[in-house]
Order: sequence, then structure tokens, then C-alpha cells
Amino acid sequence: MLFSGLMVWAFPSDLAAAQNSGSSSARSLAESQHEIVMLLLKKDAYDQALVEANKIFEMKWSEDQEPVLLKEALYFSGQFLRANRASMALSLLENNSRHFKKPSSLAAIWKEKGYLYKNLNQDQKAIDCFREAQRLETSGTK
Repeated sequence: MLFSGLMVWAFPSDLAAAQNSGSSSARSLAESQHEIVMLLLKKDAYDQALVEANKIFEMKWSEDQEPVLLKEALYFSGQFLRANRASMALSLLENNSRHFKKPSSLAAIWKEKGYLYKNLNQDQKAIDCFREAQRLETSGTK
């Protein structure tokens, strides 16, 4: 089972409260964007859901909100995987990994990619991802 599948998710309050801007419209925008993605996933509109999910990561976020964004990325990855769309989950992670700076966050993303490649029976790519996660975890503890 994927790491993201084990997560407890309490959105929309986590992401909406984390939005960098203190205005209620910014919080509302983040919350609405998440709900749009969820409804598109419910309708099996996966291509549209991926486009809309990417918009969340393009919003202006402060560095201290990285853990919330990581939860969002892993949550959506798990949703795509449950819909047998592991390649879309990979696309989401690859397109948005540039928004993460902390070694622990990057390690979590690499692990998730490893699980996704494993699901796709691309074992060597999975191994490479898990090795990169290990490298990041080791470098983050020094």
C-alpha cells in the first residue's frame, strides 16, 4: 500500500488556513480549488483533475506550509492510484516536486514515486526512486 494511502487528511481547513495570504479570499480560493479536484475525480475526469490539482501548487505558499502541500501532493497521488491512474500521479509529483525544498519532503516524494513505479511494474525505476529517497533521508540527518 502506498504511503499516501495511509495518510489521514483533514482538508479543506489545513490547506485553506495555510495559504500564504491572510485574506479570506485566498483561503477560499485554495479550498475551492481542492474541492474542484475532488469533484472531477469523482466524475472520473482525470485529465481535468490533474490540471486543476497542479494549480494548487502554483499558488504562492510560504516555506513553513511545505508539510501541508506535501500532504496535498501525496493525497492526490493516492487518489489517482486508486483510480488506476498511477502515471497521472507520477505526472503530478514530477510537475510539482520543484515546489519542495526540505530533504524530508523530497524524500517522501521520491518514495511515493517508487511506490507508483512499483505499481506500474517498472521495478528498476522504483529501486532508483527508493535509493534517491534514502540518499535524501541520509543527507537530511547530517
